[in-house]
Amino acid sequence: MMPSHSHILYATDLGRYTRPVFRNAVALAQSTGARITMLHVIEPLGNTGRAVIGAYLPNMDIRRIEQEALKEILATMHKRLSKFCEDELNAASAEIEADIVEALEVGSGLPSEEIIRTAETRDADLIVMGTCTHSLMGRSSVGSTARKVIQHSSVPVLLVPNVVSRQ
Repeated sequence: MMPSHSHILYATDLGRYTRPVFRNAVALAQSTGARITMLHVIEPLGNTGRAVIGAYLPNMDIRRIEQEALKEILATMHKRLSKFCEDELNAASAEIEADIVEALEVGSGLPSEEIIRTAETRDADLIVMGTCTHSLMGRSSVGSTARKVIQHSSVPVLLVPNVVSRQ
């Protein structure tokens, strides 16, 4: 018997494998009657980035510049997430309910922490995310964000793998 889900958090980096992972989340939501929250997380600039900017713009308020840029980036990424969702749902069969995706969120912070925090605050009962699985010398390795989410989340996680071979 398949577990019943009411709310799925779909975490995406909007990368190359976003579409197949999203389609898995939609199919699962359809089969269980769940709704989806889509989440994209932007990592903060970090100390190294601030130091580089400070070296080139020593008289500027780096924190203020970072905050203003982050606002623009968050708005841009929200538009991209919305466009992706609209395009993908329009391309899908007519059987998918238009409101299957109930929320789009774009946040900033460490991706694994934001994914877990959003899953908890949104009462998600499943996290769906893709992971690049690298094959090195015949062994597979899961990406760091996925690994951290699996290790620290109290919400079950479904990973949709994308295998990238290194030769």
